[in-house]
Amino acid sequence: MAGSQQGLGDIAAAIDSLELAKSETQPQYNPQLYISILEKLRLLYFEQARYLDAFHLKQERLQIEQQYGFRAFVGASYLNPQRQAINPAQIPAENTETIAQEIAVSSRVQDVRRLRERVSRNEYKLTVIHGQSGVGKSSILQGGLIPALQEKPIGERDVLPILLRSYTDWVGMLGRSLGENVERLGGISLNSAAEILAQLRHNEGRNLLTVLIFDQFEEFFFVYQDQAQRRPFYDFLRDCLNIPFVKVILSLREDYLHYLLELDRLFDLTVINNNILDKNIRYYLGNFSSDDAKTLIESLTERTHFYLEPNLIDELVKDLAGEIGEVRPIELQIVGAQLQTEKITSLERYRQAGTKEKLVERFLEEVIKDCGAVNESAARLVLYLLTDENGTRTLKTKDELAANLPASDEELDLVLEIFIKSGLVLLVQEPPAERYQLVHDYLVDLIRRQQGNELLEELAKEREQRLQAEENL
Repeated sequence: MAGSQQGLGDIAAAIDSLELAKSETQPQYNPQLYISILEKLRLLYFEQARYLDAFHLKQERLQIEQQYGFRAFVGASYLNPQRQAINPAQIPAENTETIAQEIAVSSRVQDVRRLRERVSRNEYKLTVIHGQSGVGKSSILQGGLIPALQEKPIGERDVLPILLRSYTDWVGMLGRSLGENVERLGGISLNSAAEILAQLRHNEGRNLLTVLIFDQFEEFFFVYQDQAQRRPFYDFLRDCLNIPFVKVILSLREDYLHYLLELDRLFDLTVINNNILDKNIRYYLGNFSSDDAKTLIESLTERTHFYLEPNLIDELVKDLAGEIGEVRPIELQIVGAQLQTEKITSLERYRQAGTKEKLVERFLEEVIKDCGAVNESAARLVLYLLTDENGTRTLKTKDELAANLPASDEELDLVLEIFIKSGLVLLVQEPPAERYQLVHDYLVDLIRRQQGNELLEELAKEREQRLQAEENL
């Protein structure tokens, strides 16, 4: 019906039909149909300059394609648990989520097993996962460890993993998440750290092992820059470590590990021998080896019927490993996603397309295009302004970005939201104003080479002309 309405030029009716189809279609029963609806609706939204709506549908489509095995690579997004399509005639299992295929077929599955083993052992009350930016810490938690913990009990206890990734209101968000997960078991409202701690103690009687997972924990230190502001969380963490059948996982970038030493100085953490950075507490997550990257690419492309020539895989892994001899997971996903987007399956096509850097450049171009043609210049400049001449990622407020942009507040908001949800930019919540930062150090050199000073000069001239025109009016 939507196709007919579009053919007759009634775009509004076509959109209404597709929105109705989307709301009534359950992806677990027919993921291919759902994906088709999302893509048709996305195209109509984009044609109507509803760029943000179109982008949200694109993100949902990528997520569904990855979860149900239709997409080999997800770009800069987090990995999600794997799902299987359900036969409507059968009663589905209570939990249909399993470890993401990207993890299950790589050495990451060993990391998941080791982390699950740590959770099961009494001597490991706290685990600190650390690694470089873009190594896949969030993905291994969301797409690997959490479904592995939910898959089967540990001992005689069901495992209740609670994931937190934002810390502006950590008490409220943790309370809501914990309340939602125990709602099936009675349902409560948790509005304070004391109430959360009481529930964690109560979970022991419910035969639960609660695992509190604080991902991207470096953001906590961005939000609470004063030690006095951090103390309530430290108090809470100390109390958690003293509650039976509660485990805590902190995951953060390696260059922020030393921030945790403050806990040792301020509190008596006897339960972890007052040594939060002990090697028995830390768990390092590194890059892929070349062999592991090759096995992963072969498995993912075979599963999704996106077949790559063996000699292409060999050269691709060699290019990705580069001088360090290791493959960055984020780079593998971005380059792989672009190969799939451009349907590059042979070594000849790969060489014609350029180096891996060219493929990453085109990935960034795709994200910029998602912002719409009228916002492209602003999008390019935002990326550039989030870097500096020293090759580092800068933190900029919205006002600081706007001061150098010939764009309205609405245009800047759109660009920032698309960049954040594409996995390129991080929103850092901190007083007195929110700030923005590129997610991965890896992107800095590429962006500065790609955009260059010509773009700055062009946009500065455009901004000056706009200001002059406003002054004349």
